[in-house]
Amino acid sequence: MVSMRSICGIVLAILVVTSAYVRAVDQPPRILGTWYGQYQVATGDGTHQAEMWLEIFYQANEGGWEVRGHNRWNVLDEPGENIQGADSKGRNFEHYDTVDGTIAKDGKTIEFAEEHRESAIDATLVGPDTMKATFNPDDDSPGFHVTLKRIDTHYQPSNINVLGIDISHHSGEVDWETVKEQGYKFAYVKATEGVDDADPMFEKHWRALREAGMARGAYHFYVTEDDPAEQARFFASRLKGDPGTLPPAVDVELLGHNTEGDLSKTLLVFLRTFEKETGVKPMIYTDSNFWDVHYRPEFSEYLLWVAEYGVRMPRVPFGWKNWVLWQRNENKKIKGVEKGVDVNLLHPEVDFESLKPGGRL
Repeated sequence: MVSMRSICGIVLAILVVTSAYVRAVDQPPRILGTWYGQYQVATGDGTHQAEMWLEIFYQANEGGWEVRGHNRWNVLDEPGENIQGADSKGRNFEHYDTVDGTIAKDGKTIEFAEEHRESAIDATLVGPDTMKATFNPDDDSPGFHVTLKRIDTHYQPSNINVLGIDISHHSGEVDWETVKEQGYKFAYVKATEGVDDADPMFEKHWRALREAGMARGAYHFYVTEDDPAEQARFFASRLKGDPGTLPPAVDVELLGHNTEGDLSKTLLVFLRTFEKETGVKPMIYTDSNFWDVHYRPEFSEYLLWVAEYGVRMPRVPFGWKNWVLWQRNENKKIKGVEKGVDVNLLHPEVDFESLKPGGRL
């Protein structure tokens, strides 16, 4: 016969095991960090060696244990090419995509999806620093398996991916604390357009962003028909005393009906006038399709904020070597914003702390 003391001991043991299991399930593993692996990939002309750096830079434990990151990879086209290896952190990567996903309730299974290639990625944690992943592309290319080892669990500013949004009064009301809780680190707010059109919600958003402690920058929508020096002074007048914590930007994306003259020359007037008024060199926002038609390649001294959607990597307009910010989603719905916003990504190799008014990368 089992004694009452034995029964109590068994019950206590069950409760301890159950409690440990619940804690394990309620606290999913922290998968933040950089994961590296090498694998074989089949193409039309044979099998090639490849390597990958999967970086998970955001993990939220609420509402499904959301994770977010990016992957970079190289496919070696010729025998004898050098593998970059884990220590390179993918600095000279050939390909790039962003990933979103969730950790299952078992705390081991992770489902990712690439945003642009739309590959489904099924991953399993087989240890605290080992992940086995299967990539299933959404096209005719074959899938592949890769074992990834976590090579870095500690972040420095230069290898954190940073997401932000840009808004105008068209976005409506914004709860900046809610936006911040979702992992967005910065915001650009429209301040002015042309020579006399001030965004009616700029000051409200500007003040609320400062109170929320988010990095913030202002932008001006450039009107090619209006006097460039007047536009620059108008934009500068809204920022005096508080230029923000990110470089001010000029949005160059539209050709006015009555535009005349050399567009490059007039834009340079705007840029130089603004810098004279504020002491800060502005950033240029544009897209390749527009810029390469209307402007000469003589603006590389200015930081580039490029817009392009539905691609793995944005095209860089003629004259620049690379981008600093990439607007990769437009009119997206996110929590805390009444209407749509544009979502932006900081370049993986840019130190966010260096991206400030007057800073040089």
